Amino acid sequence: MPDENVIRRLAAILSADVKGYSRLMRDDEVSTVRMLDAYREVMARLVQQHHGRVVDSPGDNVLAEFASVVDAVQAAVAVQKELKVRNAKLPPIRRMEFRVGINLGDIIVQKDRIYGDGVNIAARLEAIADPGGICISRTAYDQIEDKLPFGYEYLGERSVKNISKPIPAYKVVVEPEDLTQKFKKWAEEHIKIREPLGRNKTESKTHEPFVSGRKRLLTAILCLCFGIFGAHRFHVGKPKSAKLMLAQLGVLAFGTW
Repeated sequence: MPDENVIRRLAAILSADVKGYSRLMRDDEVSTVRMLDAYREVMARLVQQHHGRVVDSPGDNVLAEFASVVDAVQAAVAVQKELKVRNAKLPPIRRMEFRVGINLGDIIVQKDRIYGDGVNIAARLEAIADPGGICISRTAYDQIEDKLPFGYEYLGERSVKNISKPIPAYKVVVEPEDLTQKFKKWAEEHIKIREPLGRNKTESKTHEPFVSGRKRLLTAILCLCFGIFGAHRFHVGKPKSAKLMLAQLGVLAFGTW
């Protein structure tokens, strides 16, 4: 292709594919094809609503381009939200979950198709994304960091096939409960709660009975917000140490006064 006929432009590229597509086809080809067609119609409609265009859709893949990264990410979020609602009505084994990758990069345009590393990187990011999730490159992240009401989790630099340099990747955190679940997981991993020993004096002091996740979460919140007053110690059944913390705080306040 002569250089003078090459059309290049900067674009936001969205690449999406189905997680576990081969299994879905193996289990029920007809239903899978029908569902794929229906989901593609949803994606094409939402891409168009956000000022983008679907370029290609080979196999279970959907490739789209946008003039704006903001539009691309908003379209991806809208797609994942609508597909999540549709999937919720299906048995888990029949759910069709797309992974989405978004990159801002230089592309080559030939007729109705696009090529280049900008497209390849979007496809590699798609493979990193969680089912039902969105993964974006740093070039995309730099354009939307403060423009959209979402969270972003840095996934590190990822070495991917046929790309010479590692790609800094970010996960788009859409649902607020994602952050809550992360905090709950942190509390469960870092806060060990021991119940007071009962009347059975032979019970081992190192025994740690089951503690509900809700109690761990509440303890973590008390520790972070009111830890200086010993509130979390009262909650876990250790009033002596809590009172000691309050007494120490009082002595410190009197001394500074």
